[in-house]
Amino acid sequence: MQFTFIGLIQLAIGAIIFFSGSLRHAIFFLILSGLFSGSAAIVLPALGGSSIPPIQFACLIVYLRILAPRGGFMGLLPEAIRANRWLVLYSLYGVAMAFIAPRLFAHRIDVAPMRFDDARNLFDTAPLAPTTQNITTSVYMLGTMAIAIGSYLVCRLRGGVATLITAAIVVGWLHVVLGLATALAVGTPVDAFFELFRNGSYAQLNQSVGEFVRIRGLFPESSSYADFAFAYFTLNAELWYRSIRPRATGGVALALAAILLLSTSSTAYIALALYLAFFALRAMALPHMAEMRRVRQLVLIMLGGVAVSACAFLVVPHLLSTATEIVLHMTLDKSSSDSGQQRLFWATQGLTAFKTSLGLGIGPGSFRSSSLLTAILGSTGIAGSAAILAYLYTVFQPTRHSTFGVSDELALTIGGSFATAALLCLIPPSLIAPSADLGANFALFAGAAVALRQMAGARSGTMRNAAPAAATDGPLRAQATA
Repeated sequence: MQFTFIGLIQLAIGAIIFFSGSLRHAIFFLILSGLFSGSAAIVLPALGGSSIPPIQFACLIVYLRILAPRGGFMGLLPEAIRANRWLVLYSLYGVAMAFIAPRLFAHRIDVAPMRFDDARNLFDTAPLAPTTQNITTSVYMLGTMAIAIGSYLVCRLRGGVATLITAAIVVGWLHVVLGLATALAVGTPVDAFFELFRNGSYAQLNQSVGEFVRIRGLFPESSSYADFAFAYFTLNAELWYRSIRPRATGGVALALAAILLLSTSSTAYIALALYLAFFALRAMALPHMAEMRRVRQLVLIMLGGVAVSACAFLVVPHLLSTATEIVLHMTLDKSSSDSGQQRLFWATQGLTAFKTSLGLGIGPGSFRSSSLLTAILGSTGIAGSAAILAYLYTVFQPTRHSTFGVSDELALTIGGSFATAALLCLIPPSLIAPSADLGANFALFAGAAVALRQMAGARSGTMRNAAPAAATDGPLRAQATA
């Protein structure tokens, strides 16, 4: 195990948080660490050079604070595990299958492995066998489970929810700034500085479309940058829709939407289109619950965007043809491209693995997918898919009023924002995810949503034990209408 310079910096900051900080500081640090998804905090030579990203290493710091004698969270840990039990079951089953299934079904199926350094062509495969990626993916899945539990616990701390919302705003702006800065730095000496942070064991893709440099920030590629941006776009947009710190959340949601449009990522365009469809359907299907003021504001923002774009096209006539070419190339033409065909091949591997394993799955990390849906199905089979569906129902709770609108209780309103963001942030992974890991952003949002709704239930007498400290009282209530 070798620490990179990023890991050493994290270790120093983690020590400060452990000795003089709180769980809120640790969670804030974890969320900030998500900006460095193209980086490695720890390199594992024994696992073929696999690396642990900064956000997973920051999760360790979070648990040092949780388990610290003066932390005061040990008593709440069983409750947090019970509340997220379906995710816990999914993760533990996935880890077990990652070790058992590749041996049980060895050589019964040919797959494209997660790491395939000597592939002969885009569609090359190798016989199924245990690899180091089974171990790496297991670590990621356990990290995702741990993040959801940590997010639940921080929401039980006074000021914890406010910390999550503030972190979402700060990270959203930083993500936009880093994306623009790295794109503008291409071809300059500053670019070498940003390359220092892309030290992860991932394929670091520096692509362009025509004259445009694809925005990727400190991420390996533009699609993963868009994935992260869309997650925080949905969270801030849903908070804005429910008037939770609307000036701050609305501003960062608008900035993230703009950077997604500029990213030239097909993932970004499809995800934005689906979010707008969800937004419109919610307003039309449930007009009595819709926040019509926000709907009108969104329509005005979109009309303003069209007007500004029209002016830009008039001033620079060739810009329209260039923009149209980029959008068509990254959407309609994508399916016929080599990369599109390769991604389709990877995605269908999950269906083949599901059939070959008779519904058991061949284990997370056993093959490379390009869709979270088929990765879950092919890796964990019927049992894992059922556990995830149960957890998504627990998080989203479609029968609740707060899922689609504003509730009389602030905890439920904010919980509905996090729940909706948790579900919608799975759109990009459903298009690009290589493995069955649900990801840190989903875990953060889902854990918070479950905690807020259970706390609201406790205060209304529907739970046996009331929450010790209402995280949405006091300062947060004042901020919610600021």
